[in-house]
Order: sequence, then C-alpha cells, then structure tokens
Amino acid sequence: MPDGLDAAAAAAGGPPAAVRVVQVELARGVGPVWTGGRYAAVQALVRHRGTPVGWVRVPCDGRVELSADVVREAVERQLGPRLPALVYGPAGQAPPTPPSDELPPITVVVCTRDRPELLDACLTALAAIDYPDYEVVVVDNGAPSAGAAQRAVRRGARYVREVRPGLDWARNRGLAAAQHDLVAFTDDDARPDPGWLRALGAAFADPAVMAVTGPVAPLELETPAQEYRAHVLDDRARGFVRRRLRRAELSDAELLAARDFGAGANMAFRRSVFDDVRPFDPALDAGTASAGGGDLELLHRLVARGHTLVYEPAALVWRLHARDASTLRRRISDDACGFASYLYTCWRNHTVTRSAIARFYLGWVVSSVLRRLVRPGRHRRGLVLRELAGVALSPFRYRAARRRARRVAGMPRGARGTPARIPAIDDAGAPSSLPAELGHRRDASVADLAPAADGARGDGGRGDGGRAAEPRTPDSRAPLGEATP
Repeated sequence: MPDGLDAAAAAAGGPPAAVRVVQVELARGVGPVWTGGRYAAVQALVRHRGTPVGWVRVPCDGRVELSADVVREAVERQLGPRLPALVYGPAGQAPPTPPSDELPPITVVVCTRDRPELLDACLTALAAIDYPDYEVVVVDNGAPSAGAAQRAVRRGARYVREVRPGLDWARNRGLAAAQHDLVAFTDDDARPDPGWLRALGAAFADPAVMAVTGPVAPLELETPAQEYRAHVLDDRARGFVRRRLRRAELSDAELLAARDFGAGANMAFRRSVFDDVRPFDPALDAGTASAGGGDLELLHRLVARGHTLVYEPAALVWRLHARDASTLRRRISDDACGFASYLYTCWRNHTVTRSAIARFYLGWVVSSVLRRLVRPGRHRRGLVLRELAGVALSPFRYRAARRRARRVAGMPRGARGTPARIPAIDDAGAPSSLPAELGHRRDASVADLAPAADGARGDGGRGDGGRAAEPRTPDSRAPLGEATP
C-alpha cells in the first residue's frame, strides 16, 4: 500500500513544502525570520534564558521574511498561558546552575559506525559546549575506521573500538572507557546544544538523581519524511516540562510505556548506578536483529529498580533525521520491533508482573497499532502496516538477537541467560581479562552486560577535560545549523 511520502516528496518541486527550524530567545527579544520564499512554514523553538518553552509554527504564505510582529503574535497566541510563568517562576522549573567550579566533570560517549561526516558535525557541536570539565569518547562500533579515528583525534576526543556489532555493546564499551563518574550518551547524528552539559550537571547536583534525560529536537524539517518522523512518531523526548520519575509514583502501565523517560540520543547516568541495575543489554538496539529498545529498556530497568530519573528540558539535543522515505519506512518497522523486544526483555527480567506486561502488550498492539490502521488520523496507513510487520516479526528477531549476543559473548551453546560481566574486546581485537567492577574503573577494559539469567527476578527489576567555548545564544534570524554547529 502506498504511504504517500514519495508523492509528497515529488510535489516538493512545486509549492514550498519544507519547514525552516529556528530558535527564538525571549530574553533577547523577538526579531524577524528570513525564509527566502522557499519554506512553507517556520517552526521556532521558543526559549527563555536558554530553557525551551515550546514550539511555535508560523505559515509563510509566500513571504520571504516574517516580521518580528508576526512572530511575536504567534508566540503569544500559541504559548500564551506559559509566558507569564516565565517571569514569576513556575513550579518544576530547572534548578539553578551551580557555579562553574562546582560542576562535576562529565564523560560524553558518542557511538558511531561508518558515518564519519555525521560524527564530525557532532564533535564540532560538542567542542562548542559551555562546560568547565568534560571529555569526549568516540566508540567506533565495527571495523576500524580511519575517518572516525582521525576526526576524533582532531577534535580532541579519545577513540576506542568495539568490534562486536550492536549499539549496546558500544555503549557498554563507552562506559568502560569513561574517566568520570557522570557519563552522558549521544549519537553521531545528534548535535548537543551549547548548554547541554550545564543542564545535566545542574540536575545531578541532587545526589538522589541517578539518571537525566532531555528533549531531542529536529535539526531540520526539509522533507516529508523528516516532518513525519518529528511530528507523528517521536513522542518520547519532545516535551518541555521538567519531570522527576520514580517507581512509587508510576503505575505498571506507565512504567512500561516509558513515554516520559527520554531517548538514547540524550541521556546521562551516574556510573555507580550500573553496579545495581547492570549496563545495557547487548541483545537490543541498532546493529542487532531486534533493531531497537536498548535505551528504553535501561531507563525502564533503572526506574523499576527504585532509582530516580529526571527529564530536564534545558538539557537539549538536536537530531538530524534521515531525509529519504525509504529509510523512514525501515526505521518504522525497526522501532516497532525494538519496542516489542524491549517488552520481551521486561518479561524475562520480571521488572513488573508478567500479567501486567501481557495486558500492556495486547493493549499496545490492539489499541495503538491496529486502531491506527483503521483510523490512521495523522498516520499514513502504509506506514502503519510497516509498523505492524515489525511487531509480527519481533519474536523471531528478538530470539535471533539473543542467540547472537550469547554467541558473541562466548557463552556455551544452550545457555539461556545473558552474563553479568563479559570481557570487552580491546583495540587489537583480543578479549581482555580485567575483572574490575564497571562502576569504579578508570582504565576499564571490561564491558558489563545487562540482564542476567532468565527468570532471576532481582536482576532487571530492579561520570583530559574538554575545552569549553563561550556560550552562544542564536537570534531568531540565524538558521539552526549556525546556532548548533
């Protein structure tokens, strides 16, 4: 069944279809926005003193520039009730940022595979971050890449390899290589905001906070595929309300949905928490048959174990979504398979009762996926069919992913569990045998794995400083690519 995205892309040669993404900083005043006549609309992220407030969309109607009055009127009309609160201080606002000399050092882990141009842009953005003490570790997940290594060294980052394929293998390798007690993760197609680490560091000032996530905003909306991804599919890391998430305040369904937990392109942890919850499950996420779910499963497991997760709107990351429709179709199927695989992992780990997981799984398939097939609304029926196909294939793909993870880890044939600690493969391709605990290593060569043996109820239920640049707050005329280099 055609999904309509290709037709929409073909029509883009006629009337303008692209949307320009810009930022408006209220503390600096609202200015005009240049469109050049090639955009159908402007989508502005409105911020106040760096903290995101909300999105405003303004049709261009053929105009080459939107006046300051037009933009201001749209902000007041679409965000109205939120604006007075900015002056008086709303409940749940971001905590004040500690002085620079009190901010803790942070390791930033960037996982990459065969995308040197994207990696270079990500490292450029990280080099512009306003933070006193941080390091960047690039984890190359696959065959040695001269391009990735050269770019990492040129940008002052450390380069390590994880030859076992899978994003969660790479994340665990980054955890092992981190030199600081706070470890933040982002992806090579992401562009962290200049204030990203300051917001994370401020959130971790509370010793009870074990993990922090934040919004992931679209870097551009130039194609129908990017529009669909940003406005129809992505709903886990878009809000701008600060949230403190704890198990006691969540129902089983809310804990499983993990809708407010954030996403893998923007998450940070205290290393010590992995002594309790164990690291990422290598049978999940990109590079495996399950294709996704690794970030969500770890965040779910952390909250289920009783630890505190904070979603901090000021910790902003921009992301470059794929422009083409074919990649979108594949990712929709992969995302559905990944979410189902995440639920299968919850089942194996007993993070909540299996009856609750079964009810949630059936409700997700029937009330969400199948209902969209009958009443698609903003969704395209052809793409919903792709999602349904991902769900249907997920049991077989998840089983294959677990088998491969056990085989790559060197477990004996027939073993059912995923081991708690597996030696990482060093840069020469040989297994390391250092047995140190992950949460307290500095010269780590051991990548611990998540979920232990099947049926063990206790397992799953349960941070060289980088050089900081001067913070830059873009005005509303600057294109986003200039605002977040």
